[in-house]
Amino acid sequence: MYAKIFAFLFIATTLLFSCKTKNDGSKPNVGGKAGELLLVINDQPKTSGGGVKLRQILTQDYIGLPQPERHFDLSVTPHRALSDFMKTIRNIVVVDVSPKVKEDTILYYNNLWAKPQGAVRITAKDTTVLRELVERHEIRLLSFFNKAERDRSIGYFKKYPNPELIKEVKEKWNINLTIPGSFKKGKGNDDFSWMAEQADWGSMGMVIYKFPYIGEGTFSKEYLLNKRDSILKLYLPGPTEGSYMTTEHNFPVIYKTTTVNNLDVVELRGLFKVQGDMMGGPFISRAHHIKEDNSVIVIDGYVYSPEQPDKRDKIRQLEAIMHTIHYQK
Repeated sequence: MYAKIFAFLFIATTLLFSCKTKNDGSKPNVGGKAGELLLVINDQPKTSGGGVKLRQILTQDYIGLPQPERHFDLSVTPHRALSDFMKTIRNIVVVDVSPKVKEDTILYYNNLWAKPQGAVRITAKDTTVLRELVERHEIRLLSFFNKAERDRSIGYFKKYPNPELIKEVKEKWNINLTIPGSFKKGKGNDDFSWMAEQADWGSMGMVIYKFPYIGEGTFSKEYLLNKRDSILKLYLPGPTEGSYMTTEHNFPVIYKTTTVNNLDVVELRGLFKVQGDMMGGPFISRAHHIKEDNSVIVIDGYVYSPEQPDKRDKIRQLEAIMHTIHYQK
């Protein structure tokens, strides 16, 4: 299972695909909550092998979370019930299965009926072809809608940023990072930055630190986790005396390599715990190779929400912030 998930994570961030962008000058804004997706499919193909497979793809578990959460919160409706209001859902898949179909295709659209909307139209002459199509496009489907969620978050963060934190990160670490206004500065020093959002549901935060690149072993899972644990123990204390944040090593840590904005990146996803306390939750950590000074800059994000099971969207928000990184040469 994890091998399949790893393959998805690797390809999803490196895969380039073309999408059709519709003129959105007079289109309404998208509606619904983050992570919602509408599947428009008639009754017979919905219950076929292809329809079942498509729903399984869209609702498979999101990786790296302490409790199971689906990739997308799926609603299903037949074509006859599709209303103008439903057409404004932020993520939408439209499936047409008919012997009259001239070409079996999956097409990807930006802003088909609303903005900023991610939409996919699947056409197949029969349900056997439908299954073949969705199985072949599994990684691309998930990466397309994950990117749509990320881009919407980035757009919001750019509209409502924290300019003071952005300036501080740029001057201290020589990187541009779009930090939302909900984040406030935490304790830090010359070797460590900490910022967080505090809310009724809990908190999410990010830390930034840097260390020398000493060769290929620097990007191994073991080296990065050892460095992470040592730095967090030193600089990120827990709520009680002697407590500190560290990695939960009894839970799988998912490792992948990719490229973000021309930077070689290693990403880790897993769970953190607070040694000496009962706190814990998911984290995402990205280590960036800065070749200009042969160093590694790490941006590490965490979510603490003990009373709420829904941590998926918070991790997606942290990933979106991290995806805005640009190194200042």
